[in-house]
Amino acid sequence: MFTFSQMVDEIVSEVKRPDLASEVARYLNQTIRECHFTTDRQAAVFFQNNFYETLLTSTANSGYSWTLPNPTTFQKIAGVKYVDQFTQGGDELWAVETTPGRHLANRTNYFYQVGNSFVFSGYGAVGSRIAIGYYAFPPSLKYHPQASRPAEYDPETGWTYHQSIVTPEDQELAQLVSTNWLLMRWSTVVSEGLRAKIYKRISDTERARNCYSLYGQLRQGLITSEVSIVSGIQ
Repeated sequence: MFTFSQMVDEIVSEVKRPDLASEVARYLNQTIRECHFTTDRQAAVFFQNNFYETLLTSTANSGYSWTLPNPTTFQKIAGVKYVDQFTQGGDELWAVETTPGRHLANRTNYFYQVGNSFVFSGYGAVGSRIAIGYYAFPPSLKYHPQASRPAEYDPETGWTYHQSIVTPEDQELAQLVSTNWLLMRWSTVVSEGLRAKIYKRISDTERARNCYSLYGQLRQGLITSEVSIVSGIQ
């Protein structure tokens, strides 16, 4: 279990290269993002821990659109339900993801992406509700020197915070900007991927190769244990 800054400190100390702290931090963010693809990078991985839900209320009778709250972390929409609409049989109405074009002339219940926004059709009118489930990558984290570090975690004693952070709300925010579920639950996977990169950077080829091999094995265990859906969402 690690915060982002604590893992950077550990690897910098291990390789005895404090001058590479910025690179280690960059490699760590890269490794976290890398874990969201299969080891051969042929398919995306969708973890349930990265699943979010939002409920929109339309402000237009047609063509209502939703702009992604954070385009840099968005992965994939898992499903869109038109809450106030039902099929002829009385079942819930789920929209189908598609692309814009002539083929939509005779279709009504769909949505499609335009840049950083999604456009919906068939949801009803002004005031109708649209429920969206989607996956997003963990946001990139920043390295903080110990003196200004928002939060640290010790498996034996738990969380400690910077002296300026006292309210429960601020403590929760400090945790969010300090770590994520991969660093807390799968730190060994992430640290081996990070070691493979930094040892390659300092031309320690044998260690880089060994770490990368172990990283691949551990990463497969992560995917097997935590995966929600691989290679597309129906």
